[in-house]
Amino acid sequence: MSVNDQLPLHGGDLITASQRYGIPVNDWLDLSTGLNPSSYPVPELDEVLFQRLPYLRPEFLAAAAAFYGNDQLMPSNGSQLVIQELPHCLNNLPVLLPEHGYKEHEDHWKRHGNAIEHYPAFEPEAAVEVIEAALERGEPFHLVVINPNNPTGLEFGPQQLKNWAERLPEGGYLIIDEAFIDLTPEQSVLQQHFCDNMLVLRSFGKFFGLAGIRLGFVFANAALRARLQERIGLWTVNGPAQEVAIAALQDSFWQMSAQLNIRRSASVTQELLQPLFEKHPPQRVVYTPLFTCYQMEHDTAMTIQRYLASRGVLIRVVILDEEISLLRFGIIDGADDAQIGRLEQIVADFIGES
Repeated sequence: MSVNDQLPLHGGDLITASQRYGIPVNDWLDLSTGLNPSSYPVPELDEVLFQRLPYLRPEFLAAAAAFYGNDQLMPSNGSQLVIQELPHCLNNLPVLLPEHGYKEHEDHWKRHGNAIEHYPAFEPEAAVEVIEAALERGEPFHLVVINPNNPTGLEFGPQQLKNWAERLPEGGYLIIDEAFIDLTPEQSVLQQHFCDNMLVLRSFGKFFGLAGIRLGFVFANAALRARLQERIGLWTVNGPAQEVAIAALQDSFWQMSAQLNIRRSASVTQELLQPLFEKHPPQRVVYTPLFTCYQMEHDTAMTIQRYLASRGVLIRVVILDEEISLLRFGIIDGADDAQIGRLEQIVADFIGES
């Protein structure tokens, strides 16, 4: 086995998984991404959508503003592009980030040359203490909050976030990544707690289960949106994606059903995994509607990940340090008997062989 074959697979990388384990891409059960497994049904698309240049349609912007409860928005082809360009659009200040979280945030601040500091990513009280201390120093900085945190589940209420934004020294921004907040929309700052020095990222693909169309939204003041738009350029959201989003963002009945179905699927998934973690008790468990994380020794986590991968089930290993990792499981479709039976059998086989 080569060094590359020993590295944890990134979430959703079915192509590498297929090459590594010799299992066709379409034969995998992908539990590595934290996406809704029962995606929004894509409507039939007019071929003209593929022929016209994709300027932003007013009905697309209106549907997004209504769904998110805030019209200070700019669409992009996912949050990743904004994360990459944001350091070029803000003052070059120190950045305070969670110790563990979506690493692209920290990576791009580092590449830009910003000084990096961390706050704890598991315990809310410890995180608040570090953030409060930074505010009391009175020196300008940017604060990054992933709410809820992927993968640690750390979460702050909207009033707390507004309080921090209002107290940030001049020049500092509060950057809030709300990629996983659609299941608890009351926790979002967008409707009643939005401040001029906030930048909020929202992901379309996770709740609607359509990561492949690459769509996200950034909410910020007009000047910052203009700087980001200049960096990102024209036509970042294609015409078919806009059409699908208009339908999905306006479909309140599907959205209410998805809220129930995701929670039901999460419960089914956790029940199926229970025998596995009775056999290998985790040090800590983080539950969210779209993913669950189990903290354990790194070697055990990799053993479980590789066994499941050998049977065509992809999960995510998040390395915390040299000894400890998180196993992150997305959710199966709780209404799919074939998926349920497959995961149940694989878990039973692993227990029987370990």
